[in-house]
Amino acid sequence: MTAACPIRPTVLLTGATGVIGVNLLPALAARHDITALVHRRRPEGATTCVQADLTVDGLGLSAGRRSELAAGIDVIVHCGALTDFAPRDRTAFESVNADGTRRVLELAEEARVPVVLLSSAAAAFDVPGDDLAARSMRAYGQSKRRAEELAAHCSQPVAVVRTALLFAARSAPTAPLHQFPHALFTAMLQARPGGLPVRPDHWTDILPMETLVDYVTALTEAQIRGDATAPGLHWVTAGPARLTAADLERACTDFLQAAGRPAGGPLLADPATPHPRTRGMARVAQLGFLPPDHPDMPSDLSRLLPTQVTRTEVLDALHHNVRRCAPWAP
Repeated sequence: MTAACPIRPTVLLTGATGVIGVNLLPALAARHDITALVHRRRPEGATTCVQADLTVDGLGLSAGRRSELAAGIDVIVHCGALTDFAPRDRTAFESVNADGTRRVLELAEEARVPVVLLSSAAAAFDVPGDDLAARSMRAYGQSKRRAEELAAHCSQPVAVVRTALLFAARSAPTAPLHQFPHALFTAMLQARPGGLPVRPDHWTDILPMETLVDYVTALTEAQIRGDATAPGLHWVTAGPARLTAADLERACTDFLQAAGRPAGGPLLADPATPHPRTRGMARVAQLGFLPPDHPDMPSDLSRLLPTQVTRTEVLDALHHNVRRCAPWAP
């Protein structure tokens, strides 16, 4: 007599083809059935795909399809978001990141299931300035903050994950060059001396993608189990393993030297001196680094993972990602 297979919980995953979702999906699929809420592209590895739209009330689903969906899920992992540097319409941040989250939370309330909400450390910061880059980054942070506020009023348990910047996973076929760290590495590897007006001791927080995936997977399991400690805010960052601009410069110059394309001078410049390039990536880089006296970002990795990520691991991920961002690479 054959034993019955245990019933696998079903995870509703949004943003399954995005930078985080495409890495998270196979990790979750190892132990769960995955229903992917998709807008255009269909992800590989999902058990089921449901066409939907975060910008439309009811997620663009008929009442019957929505009820059917709600009846068949055990937890929602919401990764769907707009993360563009400078979208043509900044109100799109509010429409996708805030209102889209509200619609996902409404589905969770109908289904009576817990939620893991992928937010951003940007929700905790106000970006100064009135240029395009500053306005876009500020609108993005505000949309994530509003999503967190909506989560706080949800009747179902919501675990909010505030993650910082992310390195590409080693298994990723290509580096996500539209994301800030990799766009920055690509710009620095063009080896223009003094190309970035950022002080060497200013820092940023970049976490290996694998660490985020491990944490969110463990958090999803905790939400399914009904762990009372799972809901609430989770800072998933490198914390004390932060990287300085000098760390990034050294990784790029070392790689350029090894590739036979040595930089003609320092890649960083003093932002206090007049600089011809303070727009585009140079301006985004200025906004993306914090001064040395600014406290480390909080990190809650030890709540669900065996150890805190180390500086050695972060530096290793840095060097691996820099190599993948060489603009001359095939």
